[in-house]
Amino acid sequence: MRKLNKLLAGVSVAVLTSFNTQAACVPADCSAMGYTKSASDCEGSDMIKCPFDTNQVWCVEKPVDPKPGMILYSDGTVSWNVVSGKTAVGIVAYVYVASSTRFAVALAETRVKWGPYGYDVSCLTNMDSSQAQSDFNGVANTQCLINDSQSHPAAEYCNTYKPVSSGTGRSGWYLPAAGELKALSKSYAAINARLQKLGSPPLSSNYYWSSSEYDEGSAWHVNPSDGNMDSYYAKLNSYPVRCVLAF
Repeated sequence: MRKLNKLLAGVSVAVLTSFNTQAACVPADCSAMGYTKSASDCEGSDMIKCPFDTNQVWCVEKPVDPKPGMILYSDGTVSWNVVSGKTAVGIVAYVYVASSTRFAVALAETRVKWGPYGYDVSCLTNMDSSQAQSDFNGVANTQCLINDSQSHPAAEYCNTYKPVSSGTGRSGWYLPAAGELKALSKSYAAINARLQKLGSPPLSSNYYWSSSEYDEGSAWHVNPSDGNMDSYYAKLNSYPVRCVLAF
């Protein structure tokens, strides 16, 4: 009887030892412990690394002030980095703190006509170059064109542009005014560097349609590489269109 008890006790110790050894070999789940971010997600914030996988970290992200060239994500945040798990919707193109004016350019573009030739849009002001370069009323211009009786393909494209189904970027895109296009030219290199990082088509050195009208035959178009403006070509010519979003 004593021999049987000793044998059973020995088996119990062996089973428990085996169980504890196997349990110790199971890797810890860092994500389940709250370490759900990477170091790039927490850039500029205090972070704690998971002791079992230092590539996974925990932090409280600090609010970041947007600057031209930063990536705008659908959750409303901005970053210099490509952040895994987030959806990029645009690149910050212009920030003017004094007037709380800021907008981002879309990641994609098209090439379409501005509108019918020989038709003066009644709700738009015909602008000379001085007026056009000061025009930041892209939102109002776009809505004017959308509500007009004639078709205006460039404005219509931006009005229906929708890169995501929810969050920042799902709506509110518009055809930038001439002044807005000229303003973003100051950040042309920074914008294109981030577009390239995302694998998106860069802003070219061609002229882009604006929503600012010159007269019944033409509208202002702007070269984003240098800010040069022109009103020579007719509205029925196809030019690149890159929408923008105030955020």
